[in-house]
Amino acid sequence: MKNGVKLNYISEESNQNESILFIHPLGADNSVFGSVISKLKTNFNCFSVDIRGHGKSPVTEPPYTIIEMARDISSTFEFETPINVMGVSIGGMIAMSLSINKLIPINKLILSDTGHKIGNFELWQERIDLVNSGGLDKIVDMALERWFPKVFRDSSGELIEDCKKLQLKTSVKGYVGACQAIQREDLTSQLELINQKTLVINGSEDISTPPKLGKELAGLVPKASYKELSGIGHVPPLQDPHLTIEVLEEFLS
Repeated sequence: MKNGVKLNYISEESNQNESILFIHPLGADNSVFGSVISKLKTNFNCFSVDIRGHGKSPVTEPPYTIIEMARDISSTFEFETPINVMGVSIGGMIAMSLSINKLIPINKLILSDTGHKIGNFELWQERIDLVNSGGLDKIVDMALERWFPKVFRDSSGELIEDCKKLQLKTSVKGYVGACQAIQREDLTSQLELINQKTLVINGSEDISTPPKLGKELAGLVPKASYKELSGIGHVPPLQDPHLTIEVLEEFLS
């Protein structure tokens, strides 16, 4: 079995019995969960990674695969007791792969704005070609339109500017590699292997992974329930960290 790379991560450990691992979306880093962790760290040990090719984690040559990116996590951490895992978008796909392949001990899964198959080959190839031809500048505005609803973007200029800087910090190789991982992945036939209690959450305004996809995913994972977040787009921890915290605390209690 191919070993993964060692990832950069941040941790807030408070000697609690329960822990949460957070896995961020495409074109981001561990800071996506900063506001959520600042509240949850009093009751949970919190770990937030930079996935391969993102943040301060190693940038390897594309293409990447979801299973490789999941093995990066099992190569980075040695959890002795089951941990809760929350993944957003590609982070959700990586979380599912961690469970399906039994790479780390998992207590509960929170799959946010993700899918067993996201988009289609042509959609991802178009984005890959744009980034390869002109860098992240070519797609950053489009990406943010897919992260947040227009009404939120129009009223949250400072956060949107921060998110734009976050996206533009991502390496071209890392972004393209992760796009190729999503482009090539279809977890549908393996979802029955997920045996943890699972919560699928979906923003009602998410156009990248719409509620229809989240409901379908929840219907295919044996112990899954579904919760829709009204008015929220693709990245709940950034758009409404307080709501995200409420949902997590309720599910993990």
